[in-house]
Amino acid sequence: MEANFFRFLADELGTLLTGRRIDKVFGPSPGVWTIKIQNPGEPLHLLFRPAKSAGHLFLSSVKPVNPQNAPAMAMWFRKRLRNRKILGYKVDWPNLRLALELSPRQDPPSGSYLIIDVRTGMEFVDELAEGFESQPEWPAIEDVLEEKEIWRDYPHISPPLRKAVAALPEDEAHQLYFKVASGTADTFFIANNKQGWQPPMAWAGKGENESFTSAIEASNAYGERTLFPLMEMEEEKPQQTLLKRARKKVKRNLARLDEEQARLQKLADEKVKAEAMQAELYRFKDAEGIQEITVNHPEHGEMVVSLNPFLTPTENMERYFKMADKAERGFPHIRRRRKELEAELERLENGSMPDFQPNKQESVAPEGPPPLPKRYKGLAVTLFRSTDGFTIIRGKNKKANHDILSKAASPFDYWFHVADGPSSHVILKRDHPGHEVPDSTLIQAAAICGLKSYRKDDGKADIMYALVKDVRKVKGFAHGQVMVDAKLGSIRVDLDPQLEDKLS
Repeated sequence: MEANFFRFLADELGTLLTGRRIDKVFGPSPGVWTIKIQNPGEPLHLLFRPAKSAGHLFLSSVKPVNPQNAPAMAMWFRKRLRNRKILGYKVDWPNLRLALELSPRQDPPSGSYLIIDVRTGMEFVDELAEGFESQPEWPAIEDVLEEKEIWRDYPHISPPLRKAVAALPEDEAHQLYFKVASGTADTFFIANNKQGWQPPMAWAGKGENESFTSAIEASNAYGERTLFPLMEMEEEKPQQTLLKRARKKVKRNLARLDEEQARLQKLADEKVKAEAMQAELYRFKDAEGIQEITVNHPEHGEMVVSLNPFLTPTENMERYFKMADKAERGFPHIRRRRKELEAELERLENGSMPDFQPNKQESVAPEGPPPLPKRYKGLAVTLFRSTDGFTIIRGKNKKANHDILSKAASPFDYWFHVADGPSSHVILKRDHPGHEVPDSTLIQAAAICGLKSYRKDDGKADIMYALVKDVRKVKGFAHGQVMVDAKLGSIRVDLDPQLEDKLS
């Protein structure tokens, strides 16, 4: 995170959080923290992921999905932070540190301050180091432009700031530098370029810029668009490692199969020698101890054939025929095994885990949508892909409809159900809470829901949809029965049975 942007963000966060209490701490993914803040209205979570270059620190109403068992460090922080009031804050912005002053806690003993360091993580301290809030010096703009590594002595003169100043005309460069140095920036930006969304800054970066009137808004937008997909990737990383190893093993087996086929082909070629000897066997069938002979093949012409001197010419001829026959018997097995390996490789390239057991009769590559990620395993669901590229998940039975909310959905995904009767539950996956969904995808997801409902034989159906976080499973309800706290709307859709095949 850029130091000058953090200057504004830390001040806005500190002001907003002062006077509030901390509820719980969660560890949804390795290196990621969720601090739930008590809030009278919409849920409020402080999401934090430390990193040397592109750390995350932002607010979200959506709590990321947590593992079944809380990490040990999450429980450690939870015991020391729960119900503590945030009394104030102090900022060491050049070093990307925000210190939250907390109400006392003696059991268990913990510090008076929680330091959130965007580069390294969280820690408790009883007292802040001397000069924690000291303001840095600002060198002359000429020195900023001339010294490439000025950031070593002045960490707030970040490379992005230096590049931005250097790219502007002299007057504009002085204006930008003064605005940042004086802390008077009032517009914040995140840029979208070939590398994707870039960390927010207090000035426009390269690429397509989106502007915000507060640092919190900019940080929230960047965080939701990048951290939620990153956590999804982290969850699947062990599976991706297994897939990579499995693909490598299959390719290695295919290479070995090529070597074996080449060896068998060499043996099969010996049949020509046997046929040539058979055509002229009458000339030397009684000879003994000869090492080679010159013979004429009816099709391939004259050739020299090596012989084992300890065998008769007839035995040599039979030996060549046997080797050729052995090769011919091996070719069908080579073709069968190659078909199995190629089918398995295709499955692995599509993301299937390496659990494929080839059929003894014939191996055929499976058809249908790609498999679900690891956390969806065991769910009886069907996958679809909308024409806009969104993943749609539909439950096949009551148990799947019951489990799909907690095992296949994030809080910010969309949930669909027929408005006035029984139907399957359908989840429309989104990458992050701010991910916009085209109307065409909403219509397709609603139709996929209607096609597995009591209205499936009708021409049209009314489908309601809501955010997953507003759909609750209630203890004592039958599988598939839920309470919907807030609906986003209802869609009347045409039910085209061919849509399922189109989106599979």
